[in-house]
Amino acid sequence: MRRNTIVILCVLVILILSACNNNVSEKEPEKSVEDLPGLSNNIDGEARILEVGTDLEMENGWFIVPKGVTTMTVSAEAENVETVLFWITPTGTATWDERKLIGIDINGNDGWSIEWEFGDRIFHDHITIQALGSDSASQAQETFNVHSVDENGE
Repeated sequence: MRRNTIVILCVLVILILSACNNNVSEKEPEKSVEDLPGLSNNIDGEARILEVGTDLEMENGWFIVPKGVTTMTVSAEAENVETVLFWITPTGTATWDERKLIGIDINGNDGWSIEWEFGDRIFHDHITIQALGSDSASQAQETFNVHSVDENGE
């Protein structure tokens, strides 16, 4: 009799677990952060730069400053950022110490950007966008190249 009771209990447990397992597989899949509109998957809160650019045209990996142009807009799309710094640095190795600050944006409500009046400067430089995190600890940076076109179109 005791053996029959154990067998019956085992069969009941198997049936119950089987029924529970079927219900789980029929449920709607859980949504992840990426599936929710308007929410980023950057849940760690660190500064991130998503995209950088300028109003100049790109050619062979360089943004080209045409002859006669004296201003450019430099912009970044970023998240979890409090301040964005815009730097210009000569090309070459170990030139970061030669960088010059060309602008700061402390209000990202209208996007992170500067309009830089550079005059008749001749370019063969890097522009670096440095985003300082709103967590007071993280930062991110992206760099792109800028080159001036001379009289010969080169």
